[in-house]
Amino acid sequence: MASTTKIMTAVIVLENADLNSVYTVTAADAAVEGSALGVQKGNRLRVEALLKALMLVSGNDTAHALANAVAGSQKAFVRLMNQKAAALGLANTHFTNPAGLSDEKHYSTALDLARLTVYALKNKTFARICSTADDTIAFLSPKKSVPLHNHNRLLSEYKGCIGVKTGYTQAAGRCLVSAARRHSQTLIAVTLSDSNDWDDHRALLDYGFAQSEEIVFGFARKRVAVVGSKKEQIAFLLKNVSIRVPKHYARYIKMQIEAPHFLYAPVMRGEEVAAVVITYRDTVIERIPLRSADDAPILKVRKNFWERIKEYGKFRSAASKIHGG
Repeated sequence: MASTTKIMTAVIVLENADLNSVYTVTAADAAVEGSALGVQKGNRLRVEALLKALMLVSGNDTAHALANAVAGSQKAFVRLMNQKAAALGLANTHFTNPAGLSDEKHYSTALDLARLTVYALKNKTFARICSTADDTIAFLSPKKSVPLHNHNRLLSEYKGCIGVKTGYTQAAGRCLVSAARRHSQTLIAVTLSDSNDWDDHRALLDYGFAQSEEIVFGFARKRVAVVGSKKEQIAFLLKNVSIRVPKHYARYIKMQIEAPHFLYAPVMRGEEVAAVVITYRDTVIERIPLRSADDAPILKVRKNFWERIKEYGKFRSAASKIHGG
């Protein structure tokens, strides 16, 4: 999988290192073969700068440096990589180095890389770095600034692209993990040993986005009755809910409001008073809180028994509208 390996390298760094810590480059770091930032022995950089170079210019030297910075040795870092792979259920993945250099025992599959990327993109720092087209990092010693340009062409050529990582070795061929987001939906595509990867990823992502549809559930006119306040009904801050699902799932998706028949004052603006419940084949898959759009303070005027009976009947009638419609 060549340098797509660096997705896992970045995950291990983000979960085990202080990005503001400073690392001094060793001769062994600088001597690593393949793509490189071009660090030299004695250079001092922050871990975050090394991480950016790892993901944007695919520096093998920075991968080696980061492994030493985080774990003290390449062997210890690789152990962390394989432990994480096992924890994520990547049964067909094994690492022997943090850079992606060719080795018979260094391997993965497209599916495992996709699953790893789903996990990695949940980290906001990872998502920010891998979606960056151009950046500049600072060397602390000797003091200088170095511009970085991301090898991932899709960031500028494919609408909604948010990463992730390129890779190439003679043994692995061209490898690419891409991700794109449109309409709140994120798709990940992976190819290994694909000489036409840029075009294939465009086609894969286009196909994926075409397989979904948006479902909108509107409830702007829905209200919940309130007992004991001049404010007899309250609306919701949220006026609709929309989700995107695979087309063949859409007919099994149901949405409804779950609300009490009435609320007792006081009710404060922003208070959770109901929920939109989304089900798939009658199984709840999400519950979205609905919050009051208004204040409903307590009515301080004391009503007699018959007035309260009449008021209760009125609110029962109003409540039935939200549950029946």
